[in-house]
Amino acid sequence: MPGGPQRFFRPLETDDLKAISLVHYRACLIAYRFMNWSHSLQEVEAWYSGKFAEWTWTLAAFEADAMAGFIALRDQHIDQLFVDLPHQRSGIGSALLREALKRTASPVTLHVFEENAAARAFYEKHAFQGRDRWMNEEEGAIDLLYVRD
Repeated sequence: MPGGPQRFFRPLETDDLKAISLVHYRACLIAYRFMNWSHSLQEVEAWYSGKFAEWTWTLAAFEADAMAGFIALRDQHIDQLFVDLPHQRSGIGSALLREALKRTASPVTLHVFEENAAARAFYEKHAFQGRDRWMNEEEGAIDLLYVRD
């Protein structure tokens, strides 16, 4: 495609484990600074290795054959949505979310950390609203339930 890399989408495959782990790892190092997120790439990869069986729908975005972001749902719950740092604010997150919303009955839910202002603004822009909050003891941060009816 003239003027820029070609963007394409496809469902996640188990062979994408390393790529989604790297996207998650790099995004969390920035987005989760407020809670001193310090998991290793190997820990993230081990955690994701068991997630594929839980997901009912997935989609990955690629630019020039490199993974730029991904989304994974468990029924009507958005379990994961991450965009790699060089591709943030390029429309990839919105495109992934739009595709998920087309394929999911309402209401759609997700969890987001209260202090993750950028993610909260993104979801609010897409008509999600906060409905509940609690202390995530494992991560030591307040988690929010966001819902889109």
